[in-house]
Amino acid sequence: MKESNLSPLAAEYLQALQVRNLSARTINGRRFLLEKFFLFLAERGVTHTDGITKGVIADYQTELYHAVNHRGRPNCVGYQNGRMAAVKGFTRFLKERDYLVADPAQGIPYAKRPQRLPRGILTPAEARKVINAPDTKCAVGYRDHTILEVLYTTGIRKEELNQLTLADVDYDDGFLRINGGKGNKDRVVPLGRIACRYLENYIKSVRPEFIKDPYNHHLFLSTRGNRLSKNVVWKLVKKYAKQAKIKKTISPHTFRHSCATAMLRNKADIRAVQELLGHESLESTQIYTHISINDLKETHKRCHPREQEKE
Repeated sequence: MKESNLSPLAAEYLQALQVRNLSARTINGRRFLLEKFFLFLAERGVTHTDGITKGVIADYQTELYHAVNHRGRPNCVGYQNGRMAAVKGFTRFLKERDYLVADPAQGIPYAKRPQRLPRGILTPAEARKVINAPDTKCAVGYRDHTILEVLYTTGIRKEELNQLTLADVDYDDGFLRINGGKGNKDRVVPLGRIACRYLENYIKSVRPEFIKDPYNHHLFLSTRGNRLSKNVVWKLVKKYAKQAKIKKTISPHTFRHSCATAMLRNKADIRAVQELLGHESLESTQIYTHISINDLKETHKRCHPREQEKE
């Protein structure tokens, strides 16, 4: 029996991803998912690339479909497709490096992802209530208000906000530089005038109150002078939504959804919104072009003949 060559080839594949300058987070994710695939192969006695056939990969996709999570529920399509993407990337690499004559995963389609509209989108009035909820008379409140302004005006992700440094902010010309966004891509996004004003005041007058280490250049700091932990922004959004008496379930990502929806509703070009959000595919942005139920109800009331009749 041939000695397994999967582990050394996986290491070679992951190294190739490093050479392509993919982020450490992406590479670690691929490593984890490939280990799951290799466990599936080992259970079927497959220890060599020769055993990775189209039928085996199709069986893996079927197992992903039938598997349940720790709550006893089926895994979502995104979960299934994420694991299949790791397999497809690996087999494509094997074909490109001539370890396989043909790519066995080629032609196996991804599971169709259901089109679900973002939930809990804030109206401009609701967004304003949440943003204005912090007490700007204290340093923490001013910092939090500034964070909410930045989330809403730019539509950036929570992780992107946490990575911002002082060098990424230009409040004079009104833009932010996002370094190493999703897919390890950089982009520049515009800042609204109100967000610029808050950022300038925060940087000049408020942020110095949080500084413990003068060499820490992260834009938003905790009360201990550290970079914000990944859950702080999530918690403060929840806190101020509750203070503003917003009944919708919202998160930092809600501001991203709300920003995109409001801009498209105000006739922004969809490709401009795609660039703002940093979407690789226009398809990801098109989900925000839906007509809200309130718009639909208003049109129905105005245009349906039955609505024009008096009882």
